[in-house]
Amino acid sequence: MNSIGILGAGLSGVLMGIRLRQAGLDDFTIYEKQPDVGGTWLRNTYPGLHCDVPSHLYCYSFEPNEWSMVFSGQAEIQAYLRDVAEKYDLIDNIRFGVDVAAAHYNEPAGTWTLELADGEEVKHRVLVQATGGLAEPRFPRIDGLETFEGPLWHSGSWRHDVDLAGKRVAVVGSAASAVQIVPAAAETAAEVFVFSRSPNWVMPRRNARYTAEQKLALQSHEEWMRLRRRQYRSTLLVYRAFKKQDAAIRKLRGIGLQNMQSAIDDPHLIEKLTPDFDPGCKRVLVSDDYYPALAQNHVHLIDQGVKALTKTEVVANDGSVTPVDTVIFCTGYGVGNRAGGRAALEVYGRDGQEMLRTLAEKPESYRGVAIPGYPNYFTMCGINGVVAYASLFQSAELDSDYITGWIQRLIDENLRSVEAEPDKTHTYSEGIQAELQEMSWAGNCTNFYKNAAGRILAFYPGTLGRMRRELSEQHEDDFILFPLLDGSS
Repeated sequence: MNSIGILGAGLSGVLMGIRLRQAGLDDFTIYEKQPDVGGTWLRNTYPGLHCDVPSHLYCYSFEPNEWSMVFSGQAEIQAYLRDVAEKYDLIDNIRFGVDVAAAHYNEPAGTWTLELADGEEVKHRVLVQATGGLAEPRFPRIDGLETFEGPLWHSGSWRHDVDLAGKRVAVVGSAASAVQIVPAAAETAAEVFVFSRSPNWVMPRRNARYTAEQKLALQSHEEWMRLRRRQYRSTLLVYRAFKKQDAAIRKLRGIGLQNMQSAIDDPHLIEKLTPDFDPGCKRVLVSDDYYPALAQNHVHLIDQGVKALTKTEVVANDGSVTPVDTVIFCTGYGVGNRAGGRAALEVYGRDGQEMLRTLAEKPESYRGVAIPGYPNYFTMCGINGVVAYASLFQSAELDSDYITGWIQRLIDENLRSVEAEPDKTHTYSEGIQAELQEMSWAGNCTNFYKNAAGRILAFYPGTLGRMRRELSEQHEDDFILFPLLDGSS
């Protein structure tokens, strides 16, 4: 049995299917609990939602698209992913509306058994997890969530049936989704109250629609690649800030302050909106209209955070009370894909060890793609497997090629299993962790990039070029290979 199971049909899962198809490995199934492809771009539909990476970087390098804008919106990105999945004939390989509850490794056979939520069991030789790490909406732990009488929801589950026109709207949070939702809400709401615990650095997006002439020029592969290279080079400023280079930090700080001060005159509001940490410690946000929205008379910043809700009010941490009709939580996502921060599925590897416990005790991954103790199990853009400043598509392409190489070898050589070697994984992880602790994410701010012990888990410390060089070989000595046992199945 050489079948492969892919968990998730977002950009990484679609890409993994494409790479397997291109390698002639057609016996694969993609499991997706949503009704269509797209992952986060299908799940999130809030107004104003655009990518914060330029469109010509936020796509597959081998599948150019005629994008309408420099930074495309949610619907256009989801449609692109659907079109690509159809082009590579993946739709028949996807089981939509299927929730995978658990995965168990069968060591004698070198196979995995998936337990689906409806009780069905399916076996695969290899599993590739492409579920992403942040999908379950996270609400703050405050009193009154069940008490509030008006509409209340999280940005990740937008209520399109609720009209904000003429309403008093509370937006809780001031990060990536809030800087897009606040301007959209301000267009029709009577008043908008933005409850923020701490400000963020917001750079100008400088979004614009491509003209017909520009679209025509970008049909040339040379022009398309030239723009892509130019956009990539522009992201290197952020990488230098991540590396805590003073000149880059000063430049980003200046750009952020100019973006703010060009829209807002009130010195007291500017003071509230200016972070006390350097750009790069938290996620660097982009928006052209967040600050102009905050400058409007009917939009109010309350920099106290939220303590509780009553039936009709929001109670801030300083005790002030604000009557509102609607509350929208822009409070991010829990680590993991299920309520309570649980993992996307329960994974049990060799000797029944549970992955959630394994990673709690030793949060390490070999190059973001493999975890010791879990043979024939690969992760797309896993722990420390994402280049921080570049497009996720770029990291995913490198991972998918690397994983496909190991799957191809497993099948061609009739191996029972391929597994990351524990000591090599630990040495690798400690090496990059030492680098990461010298970077901006280890600074004096709270972020979801690091765990409670201060270990940075989200990103790879190097450049895209460095990751490409490191993943250009299979590192055979860093893996444990077992031949297939006679009579195993």
